[in-house]
Amino acid sequence: MKTLVLGDIHGRLMWSDILAKEQPNKIIFLGDYVSSHDNISGEQQLVNLEDILNLKESRPNDVILLRGNHDLQHMGYYWASCSGLNRTVLNSFPKERFEKLSQWIYIQDNILFSHAGISQAWLDNCHVKVEEINNMPIDEHFAFTPDNRYDYCGESKTQPPTWIRPWILMECKVKGNWTQVIGHTSVEKCQALPGDKNIWLCDALGSGSYLIIEDKFEERKL
Repeated sequence: MKTLVLGDIHGRLMWSDILAKEQPNKIIFLGDYVSSHDNISGEQQLVNLEDILNLKESRPNDVILLRGNHDLQHMGYYWASCSGLNRTVLNSFPKERFEKLSQWIYIQDNILFSHAGISQAWLDNCHVKVEEINNMPIDEHFAFTPDNRYDYCGESKTQPPTWIRPWILMECKVKGNWTQVIGHTSVEKCQALPGDKNIWLCDALGSGSYLIIEDKFEERKL
């Protein structure tokens, strides 16, 4: 089976060209469909998200939509506010439809896909197992959760799968024989985290980079 992993979309259109090129069996979006880093208008971001939701509905078993911190922000949850708030997107974000079609994590064999990564400390604090995360509601358990007052961007072991940073995740990742595939933290290309080959960083669509998982993990560019 050929699995395509796409990092944070942020309104970018290239995902459809990648799909046409690769023709994957499984497509995994790692979240953050809006909050453009490329001066893409709020209206265009919403049109792009509509196309992604349509794809999910047309291929419900093949397309996985994960939730990111910016998605929660634009769904309007008071506890999910973060930088770059675009009121045009916020006021028109298809909250109910997105909630229905998206999920927190995805498990494929021994691979864990999430927006930012799964910390054992966060699991312990929530009293849940990995396999139970998708049963959790959209609530404050996925809000920014620092364990010290100097954490401004997710550098705490207590941060949820929507916020934790990879250099911290390396110290507190969920126990077991898992490989984690994450977005959230921008990189130039999809690659294993230096120092931990079992954490793959995939927020690289800004440079046209994406991940193919078939017989092995392979970074490719459009």
